[in-house]
Amino acid sequence: MDTGQLVLIIVLAVVVIAAVIVAVVIGRRKKAEANHHRAEELREKAAEEAIGAQQAKAESAQAEADALRAEVEANRLRQEAERHAGKASEAHDRVEEHLRHADKLDPHVDTRAGDRGRAADANPARDRDRAGDTNRAGDAGTPDAAEGERLTRDRSARNGSPREGSSHDGSAQDGERKL
Repeated sequence: MDTGQLVLIIVLAVVVIAAVIVAVVIGRRKKAEANHHRAEELREKAAEEAIGAQQAKAESAQAEADALRAEVEANRLRQEAERHAGKASEAHDRVEEHLRHADKLDPHVDTRAGDRGRAADANPARDRDRAGDTNRAGDAGTPDAAEGERLTRDRSARNGSPREGSSHDGSAQDGERKL
């Protein structure tokens, strides 16, 4: 081989190596550019998802706050219901006390039998059925008349006006004498 051919082979080898190097560099740049473009897309997608996640978190916090408000309201309503139940129980106790007191005052009620003596007074319709037509005619001495007087006394006691025959201190001794 002569030197001209040897130089040509070396030049060709350098050109091929240079072409390979250029091809590798261009390939890397394209790959880097593609990776950069892909990374930008992923960042945009992540930003959109972050906004969605923040909205979901805000909705979750709102729902939790709503649930807490509902729980507070439920507790308030439960306490109010308990308070009303207590008032109803107190009112029922007062009614029972008035009825016991009326039974003590009423000469037609057997107080020795306890609540059983008042059981007939608890259902006026049943009393009318038992008494027959004389009660319907307006007989003033019948159990219905006594029931009406007792209810009138109970209503006046609830209205705050003194009951017939009772003194202001709540004793019923004067009432027993007047009845």
